[in-house]
Amino acid sequence: MLRKITRLENIARFAFILPLFTLALGLGCDNRHYDERLKMEVQQLDSDLMNRWATSGVVVLNTQPNGPAHKAQLETGELISYIIVEYPIGSVGDFKSAMKEALDEDNNLVLHLKDKPPIRIALRRRGDKVGLTVEGNGTVRISQIQLGTPAANADIQVGDIVEKIVDERNIYSLGDYKETTGKLAKHNVVFRTSELIGVKIAAVSALGDLGDARAIEPLVDLFKNSTEFSLRKAAISSLQRLVELSVLNDLFQEFQKADVNQLPADSLQASQLESASILGLLTVDRTENTATLKAPFGTQFRHKSEALYQKINEGQLAELAQQYIQIQVEPEQEIRRACLAILGILKPISAIDDLVAVLENATEIPGIRFQAGLALSQIGEPAVDALIAAFGTKDTSTKDIAASALGGIGGTKARDQLINALDTADEPAIRLTLVDAIAKIGDTPSIRALERQRERYQQDPDSGIRIFLDELFRNLEKKSM
Repeated sequence: MLRKITRLENIARFAFILPLFTLALGLGCDNRHYDERLKMEVQQLDSDLMNRWATSGVVVLNTQPNGPAHKAQLETGELISYIIVEYPIGSVGDFKSAMKEALDEDNNLVLHLKDKPPIRIALRRRGDKVGLTVEGNGTVRISQIQLGTPAANADIQVGDIVEKIVDERNIYSLGDYKETTGKLAKHNVVFRTSELIGVKIAAVSALGDLGDARAIEPLVDLFKNSTEFSLRKAAISSLQRLVELSVLNDLFQEFQKADVNQLPADSLQASQLESASILGLLTVDRTENTATLKAPFGTQFRHKSEALYQKINEGQLAELAQQYIQIQVEPEQEIRRACLAILGILKPISAIDDLVAVLENATEIPGIRFQAGLALSQIGEPAVDALIAAFGTKDTSTKDIAASALGGIGGTKARDQLINALDTADEPAIRLTLVDAIAKIGDTPSIRALERQRERYQQDPDSGIRIFLDELFRNLEKKSM
């Protein structure tokens, strides 16, 4: 009989993830094997996959319908990492034979005793004794435990009933598979399988680099429905990447309209050029005054950018990100960070209240709270009233983040609130944040307010505010020269 157990939960296979065995590049016919008894073909992993994801085994290529492997529900693309054989114990002879067989390859076995959890026993070297003697026929009991042996250090007592011995054999290569299945041909075996999670992560991550609107739906589906954190993280990171790409649509439409892969750099928006360069989509040569799309991704993306921009701006991703920024909903901080970054790029006004809730949550990680403030700053003037209200709370961290965000937004209302707060604030840390925020705005009323503060601290050379303001005004004087 052949059975299968899985180590990782099988998630839905999406059309964009290639069958895993096709990713095991470089494999030839010599690395394939057709198992006549089990009616399936397997293939060894190549060294690149084994080294990159620290995994080993053989991959199922196909199974014959109604064959033993097919009936055991082995599926194309699964990795066979262990072959497990169970030896039921009904006599002293069964016990001795099972011990010998199980310890033959790797000096360890799993002992199953009645009414106890499985006990793994490992020998330091071949030939060492397990330290158990048994008796009985039909029901086999432990009769003696030898001191100083692995058995003496385990939860085993004289009188325990032995039910079975399990031998788990690790499959590192195709050679291991052939040898193990050959030796165990007369026994009932279980295959422990897993999906190649590293390959899936790589495939999911690659979708973010393709810049294709068609990737959004499967990525959202994977993020919402997978129970595997690494896959959810890869999915939301790819969605974040697609959002970052979408805001470059205006830039790439300039190339698309001209139907060229190179344009004068000074004819394009500088900030978008910088972003596209950071993302590896193009190169900028200031000497030659050229902006050149990189092949293949940059040159392909100019054909896709408009569709991606339209898809992103349907609002689905903003709603998704908004749902997962609360720690009560999403416990993984890396996912919350990615969702906050998405909201900062998309700037949905509907997210303001939820972002303020994250900012004000004293149980949240400080970095997450700060990123919520940054997202509010990116949303801009629509968030000013909510940030002013947050600044009015008693929590120092909330006040600090809200003040910094208001400084990033600027404008008359934010500036006046910051200046008024500076005149009445008592806490030195908050005063320094207010000074920094007002300096970011940098208009005439802001500079005058900072000059008043400089005069106030004139007699306090060790004040952090005084030191900050002296440096600020020195820089302003240099710029005016």
